[in-house]
Amino acid sequence: MPTYKVVVAGSAGSGKTSIVNQYIYGTFDEYSQSTIGIEFSHKDVDGETKISLWDTAGQERFKSMTGSYYRNAHAVMFVYDVSSRESFYSLEQWWREYNAYGNVQKSTAIVVGNKTDLQREVSEEEARAWSVQKSLVYDEVSAKNNDGIERVMCTLIRQMRALPEVKSETVRLQAEPNSDRCCY
Repeated sequence: MPTYKVVVAGSAGSGKTSIVNQYIYGTFDEYSQSTIGIEFSHKDVDGETKISLWDTAGQERFKSMTGSYYRNAHAVMFVYDVSSRESFYSLEQWWREYNAYGNVQKSTAIVVGNKTDLQREVSEEEARAWSVQKSLVYDEVSAKNNDGIERVMCTLIRQMRALPEVKSETVRLQAEPNSDRCCY
């Protein structure tokens, strides 16, 4: 089963880890600790697709490392906190890093506004306009309430499956004969 790499990027405190934990484990921790460097999670989506989520640290002191995480990524999820204008403004920096270090032609990306359960500082219209300007899909979630998490991940997986590299890998795997032997 092929594994596809998804990088989750955004400012510290935007809720990246909470989104990942809600999707993978169905849990939410109000007092989760900041990610140091990077954390990896995996999920078998449908028996045919396995995704590897790379939850990156959002603190400035880890910025020098994040560029390398974009390499060979099939998808990037840019996360910001709808209750933090600063978090929204930082998307521009994350976008520039992705364009500098990622393979934009062979990957896909989505913008996710998190913490919709809180008082907004950034309107959905403003965030959607920024996303459209960058030709990115936009959606909103509340990791705390588990609202929209599955929808966003399904959208991202659909986008990945539409990538030419992923399509050709799927066709190749389907053409290989099944065998109960471990080796040939």
